[in-house]
Amino acid sequence: MKELFGRRRAKGTGVWPMVLPRPWDLTPEPGATIVIDPIAVSQEAARELQKVGWPGIGLMDDRFLLGMLEEGADVSSMAANWFRENRAAVAAEIDTRASGYGIGRVSKSIEVALKEASASYAAGRYLTTVRVLMPEVEGVARSLVTDRSVATRQRHAIEDFKQLMRGAPMIQEEPVETMSMYEFIQDQLFAACHSEADAQALGGIPNRHAELHGLKSYGNLQGASLMLCATDLLLRLACRILDLGYQPPSGLRS
Repeated sequence: MKELFGRRRAKGTGVWPMVLPRPWDLTPEPGATIVIDPIAVSQEAARELQKVGWPGIGLMDDRFLLGMLEEGADVSSMAANWFRENRAAVAAEIDTRASGYGIGRVSKSIEVALKEASASYAAGRYLTTVRVLMPEVEGVARSLVTDRSVATRQRHAIEDFKQLMRGAPMIQEEPVETMSMYEFIQDQLFAACHSEADAQALGGIPNRHAELHGLKSYGNLQGASLMLCATDLLLRLACRILDLGYQPPSGLRS
């Protein structure tokens, strides 16, 4: 820090990955340099969102993210209000992004399904969004890691898919997105859930088994927001590894 700012005392967020402990002092002061690193802000905001089970998305501006880091901030309510007010913009953003991924390569139905899910989300039909996307995610997983000519147990397909995603390179991702949703994708969406007690223990975070086996429903703003944003991230990474030359066992779809 001294090399960057000489004798001036630096305060603020620090520079990622050397993020300073919170609370950050952002008060202007003579002789001090205020450092506000957007990646540091995104990292800390993503951690707060993850704690309350909401996703981050690049549409959230730095002022909003910083607001979530204020002492006593009700992050869950702030996220809920933000997504409620911006759900049409979120749906449009994800439709625009997906149109450039080439998602038709990984599933016969994903293009239509994602458009229907996004439209339902924008219209406030959250259960439709969740129910459309959950089986599609498994379809994408199977398309990428299984040989479709032989039977593969779901558990094996999902574990192989998660392993494949762990190796996908992160290239210019929005930090608030990857950092807020990675644990959800890796540990919660496909977690074992065999009873209502299991579902209850998972809280409000969407779980495929709980939803599709009638143990719990996530057809609300939070559940639909997580599913839509996480599906976008998964599709982006899936198509990236295809762009880099990965060949699925059953080949690419024409």
